[in-house]
Parts: sequence; structure tokens; C-alpha cells
Amino acid sequence: MLPPLTSRGRLRVNRRIEIVTQTIPKLYETESVPLEKKIVCQRYQIKEIGFYWLIAELNSEEDLAFGYANLDNDLLAEWGDIHIGELLDNGAVLDRGWVPCTFADALKKIAKEKSE
Repeated sequence: MLPPLTSRGRLRVNRRIEIVTQTIPKLYETESVPLEKKIVCQRYQIKEIGFYWLIAELNSEEDLAFGYANLDNDLLAEWGDIHIGELLDNGAVLDRGWVPCTFADALKKIAKEKSE
């Protein structure tokens, strides 16, 4: 589990995020790619309540990402900016077993996990 986000801890978290996310496209780098075809590089989740965030682009210096947020409601889920620090502050955990895939495949993978 990542350390709490204090002013000192924020630097440690940033370094850990950078190590894990070196291959994630920078913000706006995949802007021309249709959403269904975007590569989801990471997933953060709070399994107990069914919340998950799929990360497609990242500015690791600012802990700011672009991705898909689903707060256990497929009808209200949406693409937008995601602050990684806020996710961590609120108990989200990086899925270290996540294998990058297209958004369409990510949704299939998640639906399969929910049905098991």
C-alpha cells in the first residue's frame, strides 16, 4: 500500500507513480485515438464498493491522469481528468496485475471479473 499523502509523502508517491508509469502516454498524447481504442495502462480500484478508474494518459509530475471513472454505475461512468493523489487519499489501490489493453477489452475483462 502506498504511504499517506502528506507534503513529504507526496514526493515518495510521485516517484512510485513514475516508476510504475513510465510507459503511459502523456496527457493529450492519444487525443486523436477513439475512446474504445485507447489503451488502458492502469486500473485503480476500491473493490469493496465496485469503484474503478482506468488510466489512459498521465502527467506523473502533477498526479493528473485522463481516464474512465466508474463508481459502480455503468450508466453514469465517464471519461475525464482524474487526480491520482485523490484516488489514493480515498483508499483506491493500483491493480499491479493489470495488463494494458484497449478500453473495449478492459470493459470485457472487468465484466468477466464481476461475473466470477
